[in-house]
Amino acid sequence: MNMDKVVGFIGLGAMGSKMVAHLPADTHRILFDLDTERAQAIAKGLSGAVSVATTLDEFAKAQVVILMLPDSAVVDAVALGQAASPGLIHRLAPGSLLIDMSSSDPMRSQALAARAAECGIAFLDAPVSGGTVGAEKATLAIMVGGEAPDVERARGLLRCMGSQVTHVGGHGAGHALKGLNNLLAATIFAATSEVFAAGERFGLDPAVMHQVINASSGGSFVTNTIWPRSVLPKTWNFGFALGLMHKDVGIGMSLVRAAGAEARLLEESAALWDEAKKQAASNADLSDYARLMMSKMP
Repeated sequence: MNMDKVVGFIGLGAMGSKMVAHLPADTHRILFDLDTERAQAIAKGLSGAVSVATTLDEFAKAQVVILMLPDSAVVDAVALGQAASPGLIHRLAPGSLLIDMSSSDPMRSQALAARAAECGIAFLDAPVSGGTVGAEKATLAIMVGGEAPDVERARGLLRCMGSQVTHVGGHGAGHALKGLNNLLAATIFAATSEVFAAGERFGLDPAVMHQVINASSGGSFVTNTIWPRSVLPKTWNFGFALGLMHKDVGIGMSLVRAAGAEARLLEESAALWDEAKKQAASNADLSDYARLMMSKMP
């Protein structure tokens, strides 16, 4: 299948800056970030045809545009526009494809897909899992919601950024699964933090605990990746914001509550993340949750 040759990428933060580096060098990439100097620096490090946009009008010639933004509010502002400023769906040519790889609200993604379709624009929600390490190594797991032909059109491009691309359902399904996945991950993270805090209170060496737990049934992505990278060395720099995890927990819980499922453990986990969000600094890293737990030790 032929791959689209003009690809836009909006949002060059911790994830986007690494993901865009894996887009094919034989495509013309159009980059945009609110920090124009950052976008220009990233563009200089890429080979092939790369340009830095300063307005959304410059995406008019893009066949595919990828969004990697903080939340649905920002996605809607870019895609739908605000006040007298038309959004991206009004600037792209009919037949173009818009891919939201952010962690967005699935209901708002469904609404955006419908609005895009009115303009002749195809839409996919394709959030990722794997963190900044996965983004840097192009080993992200990408869960895609949308129409099958659009998924197949985008698959080659998505495979450049991830090792696993899975079509999980219709519009909004990707963002729904991402929210539920991160709700589960956050719950495991909270439990892991409590276990390590309890072990330290008893007098166990955290490094020894980690070695044993990670090789045992209690091991997880949390102990395999987050703990050795940012908790054990106390660098607190895993590269994913605590605030973004808190947002994803909220998305996951809204789906759980809407389903009417009994979820006592998840409700408690969500309450703990609410508390952590209130206590943490505005720029806190995900791993700061463990630091907050340790700070409560006598």
